[in-house]
Amino acid sequence: MTKKSDGSALIIVLWALVLIGFLAGQYLDHNRQKASLAVNAWDKLRQTESVESVLNLFSTDSWPIASQMGKIGEWNRFSPDGIELWVKVDDESGRININSAPEGHIRDKILGLMGEELVNEADHLADAILDWRDEDELVRMHGAEVGFYQTSGLDYAPANGPFKVLTEMLLVRGVTTDLFWGDPIIGVLAGGEAVSRSLLEDFTIYTKEVKRVSILAPGRQSGYTYTVALLEKKGDRWDVLDLYQTMLVSSIHETASDQGEGLH
Repeated sequence: MTKKSDGSALIIVLWALVLIGFLAGQYLDHNRQKASLAVNAWDKLRQTESVESVLNLFSTDSWPIASQMGKIGEWNRFSPDGIELWVKVDDESGRININSAPEGHIRDKILGLMGEELVNEADHLADAILDWRDEDELVRMHGAEVGFYQTSGLDYAPANGPFKVLTEMLLVRGVTTDLFWGDPIIGVLAGGEAVSRSLLEDFTIYTKEVKRVSILAPGRQSGYTYTVALLEKKGDRWDVLDLYQTMLVSSIHETASDQGEGLH
């Protein structure tokens, strides 16, 4: 075999090795992705089962875990199925009914939520919410009726009636996910005491007797699942009336973990 032939064969072998290495890398990457999906699916299933376990625990009037001194309206640590959770139980009596409260009460609560430095933004948000729930199409000074939603390219308009679910507020002009969901871990950092920092926490559409069970479940890195279930009394048990759930990322999650109070 000539030197030229030897060189060509060497090049072919090198390219074959490169190709094999590339294919092996692709195979490993594919398997890693499949493994990651499987882990995420498993974590999600465990979270779902844990949330269901908590709701079953609180389907009665008595505090479910005798070893823990549960406090109404404060975050309490639970560990169903080996998953660390924080749970808060209260009722709707301390919240403002967004469908029936006077305009002034709604404005004051939104201003308190957003802060004095955002008084203009608070006025715009309050007017938009009030325009959404009232029965007419007259636009308040800072409000938003059907014209705004049409010119914004949205395929919906104000209900001109009561909010049917709390997440309907997310459709209102000016309502962001941060404003609606807030960051409940702030309550955990406050020593378990709830801190009202969201539309979901401040407002309700339910009667005062409805029980609210809020659950924080750990996710990956700084993410966590936030579940809010509304339960109504039926006989001697509490049944789930509505359930709201989302994935959130907390900017203070690592701080909570450092203090031994995080979701892990």
